[in-house]
Amino acid sequence: MKPEAPETGFSVVEALVALAIIAAMTSLLFEAISTSARAHTKIADKREAILLAQSLLAQATISQGVGDLPPSGQTNRFRWRVTNRIIDGGARDTGVPLQEVKIDVADRGSGQSLVRVQTLRLER
Repeated sequence: MKPEAPETGFSVVEALVALAIIAAMTSLLFEAISTSARAHTKIADKREAILLAQSLLAQATISQGVGDLPPSGQTNRFRWRVTNRIIDGGARDTGVPLQEVKIDVADRGSGQSLVRVQTLRLER
């Protein structure tokens, strides 16, 4: 009489456990990828908002007056606002009035503020 060979292979329970582990790891991987994609999009939006704000600030600084720049505007994705105010007392040495120019850029859809840049310039 021949001795019986032990059964080989995986049981159904072992296969299900392995599949559950694979599914959990896959969901964690997809979550990490989507979080990374959202962060990349947010950084790209902020970088574009900074470039827009710097461009508007340069335009306001170079132009004859901040009045040449519209007080607000929008692009496809961003809304911006220019505010200015005269600083009392002016420049320390010359007494020439100073003007503070501020540019705020916000996301057009959510309204969330993305960047604010500001500078001082001599009032012309």
